[in-house]
Amino acid sequence: MKKYLPAIIVIISLVMVMAPFASSASPVTLPAAPTSLPSISYNYNGTNESISDSNWTAFFSSVIDNTHYVKYSFNTSTQCLIVYDLSYTGMNPYGLQFINALSGIGTPTLKNMTLAFNETKNMSSQVKGYTDIEALNAGAYPGFSFSKPVVKPLSTQYLYVGIFVAIIAGMIALYYVFNRKK
Repeated sequence: MKKYLPAIIVIISLVMVMAPFASSASPVTLPAAPTSLPSISYNYNGTNESISDSNWTAFFSSVIDNTHYVKYSFNTSTQCLIVYDLSYTGMNPYGLQFINALSGIGTPTLKNMTLAFNETKNMSSQVKGYTDIEALNAGAYPGFSFSKPVVKPLSTQYLYVGIFVAIIAGMIALYYVFNRKK
């Protein structure tokens, strides 16, 4: 039994290390965008303004696809989910923040939409622990709480390395503790 103890310790440690990565929750399938996005209306100084499909296309290609603003390159078939809900008929919480900011700025021109984007980027997102711009830079959709960052921050990666090193050091220490000559 004594000679199998290190192997048992290694197997149990590996199971403990791998357990967080084996999630039983299935990922949400993101639907593709419709051929044209529905118009979104809002009020600016008592005037009813409408953001059309061409306004959204210009915004996504000039701001979201621009690495000066967003570091992560979103899939063009689902990048509309940054502001729209999963049905593409309404806005998600980030989209509502964006529309609220735009309603205080002006008409839906590219310049005003960029100003609204910059105004909302430091607001808290639905992605736990991230602001809107941090979520976008990490590849997550800021309006959905189920969205997980694609790019993990270095602090998280270093944390995993530290845990792994601690487990290996503990296994070595236990090996020598239990294999002492009496």
